[in-house]
Amino acid sequence: MADTRKILWLVAALALSLLLMGLLYAQNRHLRLVRDELQSRAFQPYVEMWLPEVWTKTLDGVPIRLGTPPARYQVLYFFAQDCPLCPGSAPAVRALAQRLSRDPSVEMVGVGTGKPDAVRRQAAGYGFRFPVATLSDRRALALFKANSMPLLLVADADGQVRYWHGGAIEDAAALDDALAAMGLAQGNGEPIVIERGAESQD
Repeated sequence: MADTRKILWLVAALALSLLLMGLLYAQNRHLRLVRDELQSRAFQPYVEMWLPEVWTKTLDGVPIRLGTPPARYQVLYFFAQDCPLCPGSAPAVRALAQRLSRDPSVEMVGVGTGKPDAVRRQAAGYGFRFPVATLSDRRALALFKANSMPLLLVADADGQVRYWHGGAIEDAAALDDALAAMGLAQGNGEPIVIERGAESQD
């Protein structure tokens, strides 16, 4: 009888130990996920992130406010002179701008991070026909989490991020997601056509 009780106690103790180990594993895994998310948020944008309000000028010298749009939404496309993925992303960005040009509730702005003359040449080489501003202050760029280019941000009228895409934009999937974040049907029922050409950095 005593041996039976001892065995039962041992089995119960073993089961409790396994349960505690499982709980500790789950807790550690959750803590690692939280740590990884916090680390990524330090360097990358995220949905519901609040953007700063930054004033700068377009290449035409017009003052423009980034981060808190006058319209329902503001689409910001950050690009840089030394960005190897920016030329390949230009056709998709042009297609998105063409689609949004028909919607007065959305403001699209390109944000070049170089000197005005260099940004002007780059934007012309990409065939951008939407307003392009310059922003070279590293602290301001860090507030937008624009640490790598290209970067596409969609912000609502309150300055809160509703969608973001970092890296190359080479197909319509990212454009569809951006439109969906703004509650816009894909091309008013028509597919977005990305016309590719010889993109130039200069």
